[in-house]
Amino acid sequence: MLSLSPMSRTPTQRLERGLKTTSLRGLRLNLRLKKLFGRRGKSLFISALPKSGSTFLVKALGEVTGYQHMFLGYHQLNEQDLYLPNLIDSWTMNIISHQHTRPSAPNLDLMRQFAIRPVILTRNAYDAMVSQTDHLERESTQTPLLNVPDDFMDRSRAERLDMVIDLAMPWYIRFVGDWRHADAKGDVERLWLRYEDLITDGVDVVGKILDFHGLARDDGVIERALVQARGQGSRLNKGVAGRGDAELSDEQKNRINALTRHYPGLDFSCIDLAGTA
Repeated sequence: MLSLSPMSRTPTQRLERGLKTTSLRGLRLNLRLKKLFGRRGKSLFISALPKSGSTFLVKALGEVTGYQHMFLGYHQLNEQDLYLPNLIDSWTMNIISHQHTRPSAPNLDLMRQFAIRPVILTRNAYDAMVSQTDHLERESTQTPLLNVPDDFMDRSRAERLDMVIDLAMPWYIRFVGDWRHADAKGDVERLWLRYEDLITDGVDVVGKILDFHGLARDDGVIERALVQARGQGSRLNKGVAGRGDAELSDEQKNRINALTRHYPGLDFSCIDLAGTA
């Protein structure tokens, strides 16, 4: 098979490659200048399972700290990955960000470069599947995890749950498993928190995040911030714990639990699954 050597590239191809290289160099130069002449801001970054209360948590943290919200990905439907230009733009800012970001090697490298110490927010696996199905039914059929077919609402509730379990739950398992592996290797300093604790004792959860980042903590201020966040249209109060256990069949629960076999020996208690030995 005939292949083109670098010398045989057309002038247009060489120009396009040069522009791409120049653009990346420009980004790196911008970052170097910010490091030289700007003060490094603080980043409160929540890497959350979908439907785990991260939007509510970010609103509360914003009320407490006064930090501005900034999305550090490229697009909401591709929020599993960090986006270098947005990270560079945020260098001198105090920000709060939440995404469904997995610990891929590029993401971990960017977290180290930009001093991001993530909070890993999780939720009971059964409840998350029911809540994710609710979201697809009532709010949007497009999510970072899956897009459902046009006949989704023509199917029975049990069939809709089956689709979400089959297509979205493996992502949940990978999220937890990969963060556990990154945790064990010491790839990045992190704080694990749970949706259920945010519901029952939000003051303590927000306080732990402030402590983790060396920020002043005032429980009265946190309590008022939580009330304010609830008043901003948060869906947190609709996320009743235990719905998944009540609604899912034993067969559906067994399918969810069986996925942990791909990560033998890992602790999945943060999503209330036993895992396998």
